[in-house]
Amino acid sequence: MKITYPCIALLTSGAVLAAPAVAAGSTPASAATSTVATAAQVTTTDPVLHADQLVRAWGRGDRTGAAALATPSVVTALFDYSTPGGVSWRRTGWQGAAGTIYVTYHDDARGGTVTLAVSDVLLSQGVEQAAYDVRFSQARPIGPVGYADQLVRAWGRGDHAAVQRYATTTVASALWRHADPGGAHWRRIFAQGAAGTTYVTYHDDANGGTLTLAVGNAAEQDGQLHAVYDARFGR
Repeated sequence: MKITYPCIALLTSGAVLAAPAVAAGSTPASAATSTVATAAQVTTTDPVLHADQLVRAWGRGDRTGAAALATPSVVTALFDYSTPGGVSWRRTGWQGAAGTIYVTYHDDARGGTVTLAVSDVLLSQGVEQAAYDVRFSQARPIGPVGYADQLVRAWGRGDHAAVQRYATTTVASALWRHADPGGAHWRRIFAQGAAGTTYVTYHDDANGGTLTLAVGNAAEQDGQLHAVYDARFGR
């Protein structure tokens, strides 16, 4: 039986943890799941969903929740890499080998990947700390200017979901009020930094006028969403 897992947006390419190839559509031995509701999370015997829960806990900065799902060394590695992990990790695939499921996620904010090794055997035995290894690719921070560019491109093509990843609700609303979609005629003309913020200005080559976006440098460097916190249109 083939199981299709929906992609998760926990709101670019790199080396991943090597494992003997198994067809991505193959069903893990524990694909049939049993779930028990708890106050913090759902306990599952499915290794892919187990990895998803770990990434979500890391993403929101929940070290206690992560520690219930992974070995201490994995938790330390995750939080040393970024605290919190942020909500930009998107599952891109999984494969199984020798009782382990390797689940890979892509960082849509900064680039790079993380691959978690989850023991199918341990999960089947009721051991919750089944994520026992983690490998990161080389992340490639895109910087505040690149971050603003990503927002403008998403707005330009009318991608509401992507805009919400990069901008606060206030900024997203201002962009859509101005135009939906924003169009492909915005050209970056200037960028400067001041007091922890990078201001990036674009010119509307079709209709005239400018747009200046304010990107919080610390938020962008941490790989967090909504780093663009202000937008100003001008003539």
